[in-house]
Amino acid sequence: MQIRLLIALASVSQAPAELVPVNDLGLRIAPGFEITHYADSIIAPDVYSMTLDPSGSVVISSRGYIKRLTDKDGDGVADTETILIKSSAGAMGMLFLDERTLLTTEGGYFNRYIDKNGDGKFDSKPFRIGKFGGGEHGIHAIRKDSQGRIYLIGGNDSKFAGHQDMKGYSQLEGGALIRYSSNLSDSTLLCHGLRNPYDFDFNSEGQIFTYDSDCEREFFLPWYSPTRLYRLEDGAHHGWRLSGWKRGWKRPDYYYDSVKPVVNIGRGSPTGVAVYRHTAFPEHYHDAVFYCDWTFGKVYVTQATGLIEEVGFPVTDTFLESSGTNGFAPSDIEVGSDGSIFLSVGGRGTTGSVYHIKHKDPRPEAEPIRMGKVIFKGFQKGSEKLNSGLKSEEAMIVARHLDSTLLHAPIEDRMRSLRLLMKALGDWNLKSPSKESFTGYELSTDEIFNKEHNDLLVMARNSSRALLHSLNLDERRESARLIAMLRDSHPISSSRILSFITKDSRPEEDFHFLACLARLSSSLDSDSAKQISESILHLDSKVQGKQVRSKQTYIDRLNEVIAGLAERGSIFEHMCKSPFLARPNHVGIAAAFPEPFRSRAAEVFFLAALKESKNGWRADLITLISALDLTRSVPLFRVLAENPSLRAAAVIQLSKEPAEKDRHLFLAALNYSDQSAVSSSIEALAVLGPRAEPEELIALFGVSDMRLSLPLISRLAGKKLEDRSEATKWLAKNYPLISSSFRTDNPSSKVNWNALLSDVDWTIGNLKKGEKIFAERACVSCHLSANALGPDLAGISKRLSPIDLFRSIIAPNANVPPAYRATVFTMNDGAKHIGRIAFNSADGVIVRTGSGRTVRLNEPDIIEQKDWSNSLMPEGLLLGLGAGQLADLYAYLKTL
Repeated sequence: MQIRLLIALASVSQAPAELVPVNDLGLRIAPGFEITHYADSIIAPDVYSMTLDPSGSVVISSRGYIKRLTDKDGDGVADTETILIKSSAGAMGMLFLDERTLLTTEGGYFNRYIDKNGDGKFDSKPFRIGKFGGGEHGIHAIRKDSQGRIYLIGGNDSKFAGHQDMKGYSQLEGGALIRYSSNLSDSTLLCHGLRNPYDFDFNSEGQIFTYDSDCEREFFLPWYSPTRLYRLEDGAHHGWRLSGWKRGWKRPDYYYDSVKPVVNIGRGSPTGVAVYRHTAFPEHYHDAVFYCDWTFGKVYVTQATGLIEEVGFPVTDTFLESSGTNGFAPSDIEVGSDGSIFLSVGGRGTTGSVYHIKHKDPRPEAEPIRMGKVIFKGFQKGSEKLNSGLKSEEAMIVARHLDSTLLHAPIEDRMRSLRLLMKALGDWNLKSPSKESFTGYELSTDEIFNKEHNDLLVMARNSSRALLHSLNLDERRESARLIAMLRDSHPISSSRILSFITKDSRPEEDFHFLACLARLSSSLDSDSAKQISESILHLDSKVQGKQVRSKQTYIDRLNEVIAGLAERGSIFEHMCKSPFLARPNHVGIAAAFPEPFRSRAAEVFFLAALKESKNGWRADLITLISALDLTRSVPLFRVLAENPSLRAAAVIQLSKEPAEKDRHLFLAALNYSDQSAVSSSIEALAVLGPRAEPEELIALFGVSDMRLSLPLISRLAGKKLEDRSEATKWLAKNYPLISSSFRTDNPSSKVNWNALLSDVDWTIGNLKKGEKIFAERACVSCHLSANALGPDLAGISKRLSPIDLFRSIIAPNANVPPAYRATVFTMNDGAKHIGRIAFNSADGVIVRTGSGRTVRLNEPDIIEQKDWSNSLMPEGLLLGLGAGQLADLYAYLKTL
């Protein structure tokens, strides 16, 4: 205890100093360090991964390239790039074995490239060491230990279990770390049960560290596991069992058959990891682990060397982070031979570059710290199952042991027995749960409920029920889980579990115990049903409304639990009567009620919205109350339509009984990206009858898909108009001022494009000249770069005639595909950002505002987000070009 206290005090005393702003880079860094741009986004676009070659030069990769960056003039900035390999997929991991041998992971392939003649360029066709799973959850980093052995780490879609070298390891689950001999001939599974670690590294003691990912959509759910720094354990399962990105269900850290992380960080997207095996930085950083979070633009550092089980208090600091709206998404990190750090950024089309970090006062005679010998042995091929459960007859032995040691066994022994019994009875129902929420609250087999196992069932229930009285929260949590799995019907179980939910209990714990209650087989009395209903409705205030943010599945999972609870008692009845029901974040709950409770709840929300129409309602409210009598709800829909975020949903309902007073709403909706709102508004205007008024004509001609508005325009014209061209000619003839208003700000309107395009001979263009025009007009950066903002132009000349193709360039806003529409963000300070969303999380968004440019916007700072109907491609790109130059440009476009 004294040792633990001393270490705890030491960790507190090392509280980090405030980060120092680096305003020109939009970053904050630990005091005493300086950071500079080693390579900008021009020379280092959208970097996926990075390594250092034997000479110390930075080598980076992304879609389309693996290149070496060199600082020839010694000014600290890379000025030369050398393409080593044209990698179509881009490398997720790279390792130089020597000057002429490069290992990579590309598109699921584990490759070896050779530079046969030593000219610095590698053969285009690699030797395939192995084929695994690729993509974001596939194979990633490669490293070499002090003994020359090769290590490969991969995520839970790496398909390790299906690889021929891994078939000797039964029940390999999740992501894993595997080791090859130095000649890459043999492979050994070292550990598994990871989700999606991108990188790992060794410290001076030969320990291996990695930073593993979370399942963001399950945030606030009791089975959510945060991003976590692991000291990997030899021959261990680290808890993650499923493939893909949609489901979590990691074993809790306290299970004996899982591995406790060094530190749980929180939400994020783990990428690069590097152990600082050098002495150039202050001693606090020696042998420390640096690891990167892509989502929040942070680099953490944890001093984890010398940790002893049960006596470890690692200090974790934020070493570097983004500030303001800087597009900073760290993707990889490496320590140079001089002790400086290189940090790459990029991924998913975000801003790419490489940064260089040095200490302002490096230690004299600084030197690398030697890597320790790795003593991992891994699993033996052909050995018994990695996750061996007990045989059914052994379950009785475990149950009896648990029953006999309840009063005197240490907590660790009781927890182990609980887990062993759970596994012996079938463990979590990962493959076929009755509902997703009950995956960890059901057994994978019903064998225990067979009559011949009744004695075992009774004993298991009794032992688990007794442990509900434990003072240890983990033990209460797991005994309640096992009670739920065993579908206990004893009233003590229900009342005891319900007592764990209080006004001060954590919402994740409340959800867990509610899920347990939903699996019990006894009926609920009215008082218990009311208490449970109130507990459900108080979850919103406990999680502060964050459970309804984008990408979260919280409400879906909660609705499953509510439905299960309703099978035991009058939950829906009590929720409909509760004064806490009519809150904005409860609409999604009420919408899942069965009838007649759904209609009763809709009435409750209707009255609440009438009373407080500006109470933070969302569009799901309109969907819920749309089942009520329309004549009653129309006035409320009109009020709600004043809120821009509710307008589209309100217009859809108002269009069911169109009224002249709503015409302005229908016209405004014609410019929405919501096609249902556009179609509904067209139908409503058809009922009301179109008017040849400026506002209406502008709205009708502004519809992105003019096929929808053409019938209304035809009615105004008094004849059938076949297409946009005919409609535009009619408008120009009859309403020239309105027609010209569409092009008042368009410099292209001064050019007679029809005449110019008709003069072009599309067969005689010069390809080289066209390629030059394509580059000069900045088309490359938006359509052919690794982080292209615009659509791929491959085969464009086969899809469009030259006239149609060039008209789309002349008028880029005429028909913007939904996938390439931009979004406008208005911030608290009045700033606006327009671009395409690169990554959306519950806490904010990364927006690509141009080629190689991204901004990071925090969710609390965004006051409005709406679709932008215009294209990101500027008008006037073809201005100044003659017929011959247009033919040249077309000749080049035909080659794409």
